[in-house]
Amino acid sequence: MSSDKIKRLYELRENDPREAIELARDLGPDLRPEEREAAAVVLVDCGDAVGDFSSVSKGVEIFDELLAPAGSHPGLSYNLANSLQVRARLVHGPLSPISGKAFEDRFRARVQFGAVLRDGTASSELKSQALTNIGILLLDTSRWVEGLDCFQRALKVLPRNGVAAYQEMRHSMGLAGLFHRKHETYQTYCHIDTLLQRIRQLADVVISNQETVIDFSGREALRTVIEAANDAAKIEPIPRKLIENRYFEFINAEALALSICCSAEEYQAGRFDLLSVPSIRAKKSDGHGVPEVFAMINVMKSDYAFARQVYYDVREHGIETPYLETTSHADTLDYAVYGVRYSALTSAQRIAFDVLDKIAVALACYLEMKKAHRSSFADVWGKTGKEGALQLHDEILAHLRAGNPGLIALYNIYHDISKDRSRGDGFMQAHKSYRNSSTHRFSVLHDDMFSDDKSSVSLAVDHTRLDRFERLTLDSLKLARAALFYFVDFINFAEDARRDENGVIVLSSRVPDHDHIRGR
Repeated sequence: MSSDKIKRLYELRENDPREAIELARDLGPDLRPEEREAAAVVLVDCGDAVGDFSSVSKGVEIFDELLAPAGSHPGLSYNLANSLQVRARLVHGPLSPISGKAFEDRFRARVQFGAVLRDGTASSELKSQALTNIGILLLDTSRWVEGLDCFQRALKVLPRNGVAAYQEMRHSMGLAGLFHRKHETYQTYCHIDTLLQRIRQLADVVISNQETVIDFSGREALRTVIEAANDAAKIEPIPRKLIENRYFEFINAEALALSICCSAEEYQAGRFDLLSVPSIRAKKSDGHGVPEVFAMINVMKSDYAFARQVYYDVREHGIETPYLETTSHADTLDYAVYGVRYSALTSAQRIAFDVLDKIAVALACYLEMKKAHRSSFADVWGKTGKEGALQLHDEILAHLRAGNPGLIALYNIYHDISKDRSRGDGFMQAHKSYRNSSTHRFSVLHDDMFSDDKSSVSLAVDHTRLDRFERLTLDSLKLARAALFYFVDFINFAEDARRDENGVIVLSSRVPDHDHIRGR
């Protein structure tokens, strides 16, 4: 395939996608890698445009073949992930968020987008695009909190990314409508007026960066995007008060509150982690007491808030740590850093990740599963059969089949933090790996002079750069936060389903505020 033919391919992609597909399929025997890549791009883009599943699958096949010998290659990883994402959308038959071909393609796409984000050679533009696409992927499996986080991070990496701004704006508008319609259920999820102001800000970003929208999504998408942005821009802007407390300002900047958007007044009052279950069905075993799930949510929220504050203290205070350093250390001559501060950092990551195990126990207790108190996030889902396939517990499967979005989100997180012999590690497996290391072995952190080629002779020590581990800890906090939202989503959906059952008498428990009862 000559360069003229590649040029012709790209021209047809814009004007006649079906003919472009035919030309791309007419592959000669002696193609250079860049020519095969061009053909694959056209097969995927044009296959997506005309709904041609087989063309997209051919593009996936070519990218797989190109990436295998290349090893780490952010451009190829991005293109493969994008191709898998498109194929998942076009798969024949019903789209299942818990199994099937689309489920597997989405998993692989997240892995490849994750590879782009970890690659130090990837450009800011490519990383921002990867974050935008992975955010859309997460929305497909009800992981809306993580989706919003990805769009926000994409904008931090590339402030002119109008597509990320549009995606966050569009989904936030939907959330605002939901929170307004079902205020009793979602009143603790968000401060509506603050969310509307965020939507207004995002509309300005979209309108100011139309060229990026064209570059990333094509000119045909611009009209829909701008119409939505113009509509959102009609929201009356309200001046935002400054958040005076530096820790609270950090929480706001990193979106770490247990509320989607918080007002300045909530920060000023020091009460902004408001997420909770509004009501829950009482069981006979509860007697006259409050159902245990409320105590469980209280503990999980407290653990999360503590891990978040420890992380902030470590990062903010630096060497002037609030934790007393009372030990001396032998220097290991490998740029390692030791002391209470770094133990606090690994503890923050561990506490944040362990929220997932507590969620598993709470989930199993709510579903009245056997030996619920022994559950963990790794085994609450089911048992692995002889062939390695996961056999879901009946209680879990029933709620997944009912379309419970919170459980679907948590189930997909389980896959993303797991190891799998057939398909490899999930894109967030590092969270679990480092938690296990700091719990059962030794996590040693190093300053920025450390190279990544040091390994442990005994396999008992994991060596990691401090800046990388700090980022991982922040991401573990975000994961725990999202999982708490999904757990409350799960409870709310299940409770609504029970209230909708005909002829069933449901008694709901409402619990007072703890601070009010304690006289605070």
